[in-house]
Amino acid sequence: MMSDIKEVMLAVGSSPATLIVAKATIVCALGLVCARLARGSRAAVRHALLAAVFGVILLLPIVSVMMPALQVDVPVGLRTQAPWLSAVVGADADLSVRTAGARVAPLAPPASIFSVSDMLLMAWAAGVALSLLPVVIGLRQIGSFRRSGLPWRRGQQIVETLASDAGIHRRVEILLHEALPGPMTCGGIARPAIMLPRDAENWSRADLNRAIVHELEHIRRGDSVSRCLARIAAAAYWFHPMVWIAWRRLVVEAERACDDAVLRHSEATAYADQLVELARGLSVTQRSPLLAMANRSDLETRIRAVLDVKQRRGRLGTFPVGLACVASVVLVMALSPVRVAFGAQNQTGQAPAFEVASVKPNREMGPPGDIPVNADRSPGHFAMRDKPLRFVIEWAYDLKDYQIVGPPWIQYDERYDIAANAPGPATDDQMRPMLQALLAERFQMKSHSEKRDLDVYALVKGKGEPKLKKADPNSAPTLGRADQGPGVRFNNFPLSRLTFLLTRRMERPALDLTGLMGNFDYVVDLSGLGDKMGSSGYDGDGRSVFQAIQDDMGLKLEPRKYPVDVLVIDSVNKVPSRN
Repeated sequence: MMSDIKEVMLAVGSSPATLIVAKATIVCALGLVCARLARGSRAAVRHALLAAVFGVILLLPIVSVMMPALQVDVPVGLRTQAPWLSAVVGADADLSVRTAGARVAPLAPPASIFSVSDMLLMAWAAGVALSLLPVVIGLRQIGSFRRSGLPWRRGQQIVETLASDAGIHRRVEILLHEALPGPMTCGGIARPAIMLPRDAENWSRADLNRAIVHELEHIRRGDSVSRCLARIAAAAYWFHPMVWIAWRRLVVEAERACDDAVLRHSEATAYADQLVELARGLSVTQRSPLLAMANRSDLETRIRAVLDVKQRRGRLGTFPVGLACVASVVLVMALSPVRVAFGAQNQTGQAPAFEVASVKPNREMGPPGDIPVNADRSPGHFAMRDKPLRFVIEWAYDLKDYQIVGPPWIQYDERYDIAANAPGPATDDQMRPMLQALLAERFQMKSHSEKRDLDVYALVKGKGEPKLKKADPNSAPTLGRADQGPGVRFNNFPLSRLTFLLTRRMERPALDLTGLMGNFDYVVDLSGLGDKMGSSGYDGDGRSVFQAIQDDMGLKLEPRKYPVDVLVIDSVNKVPSRN
């Protein structure tokens, strides 16, 4: 059980999504540290730093897909195949069909058609939807308030004067609404508007000017747009606490930057008193837009900053904004192409390795050797003769051939003889990371794992009941010719044994997606596969294997696209280094 959990964690940890999260963590930590170091600087500076953080983490997944990989080797033991996949296609890697009487370790088919990655993806998507729900509701609320707001002619004249002083040269509409607890901005870049409570008609001219100047600064800075984009980025990383910490800091710093604009024309104590009154209004309101910028929980921080005479204030110039944009682009371009290639490592931190190993090209150029892996079965001894590099990689990473993406020559063009001894007795699973290290050392192989949608044949349930008999658990697993007809008899086998045979003999892999658990006795006509069945020599009646599976088993074999974990060979040498 613990080993299964460990493999799941390793498989998840090697995924591209996990790498993106790791990069986002680095960016958030860097941004928060820089904002902390700049606490004595202007609020606009800290806001620009945090806005750059959200810009980077929003672009990271997109640019990571588009840019070519820049690989970083990390010595961490990793089995690149997800645990469920071996159960789907069969864990034994023998190339020959076992004859009657041969014993095979029972295999369990998958408990679900969804992999761990699929379930994590669905959980992430659900979290994103829930996190974006307040954004959608908030935008609808703001739109409703704007449509039902009343134009204010006297306030429009004040806004036009103050907007010109703030450097805003587009029309800003001002509206009154009785349901609003305080001032707010809407409309973003296009058709910006300031909405005030209905009682703003009774405010003093000074209070009105301060409120309008604050909201105009939001419009000049484009805070409604940057805040909405940052909220979307936070939704994409909804599970990450550091992202939400950065989000709260971003909101506060935007308000403080606009407060600084007010203080250029007003006394700090008078503005602090106005913020206190705003806090009182927010505390008794029954309805406040979800995306409103003023937040009662932040007002105490803002009031302290307003009254702090040592605090530096002012707008951010064009040069610092441009510098922040350039730094963001550089950071995205630097982090996006990075991929992690995992090597093998034991608990002591040293890469497990064979004590002695011999790797030689085989130049006989005859048919590939038929000597199986570890023919002598000596504990701690590994031997392959006349095998293509693809086969070596399959064994080292416990993969199927369709899970390996690499240069064409690794298939059959070059073949090798490999013999190696571990430092002591070792099982096959213990020697796999040693062979991975050998591939990296002698062939300079670099690789990374990823998930790809492959063309597969999916074995699924048909319309009726499957024609399968539950196997006697005390019987020996046997595979052989049926007593009558051209069928193949499977005794005490899971359905994954059938898909394993189909995968070896069809142009695309076959996966057991029936969800049927346990071992069964069944007979199926595989003569439709032709002479690929080898020496068994079945004479069929012309049915295709698809029709035979449907008729004989009550199941269906249908073509699909299905996500499969693959090992991508980024680079590998044909000529191994010297022994």
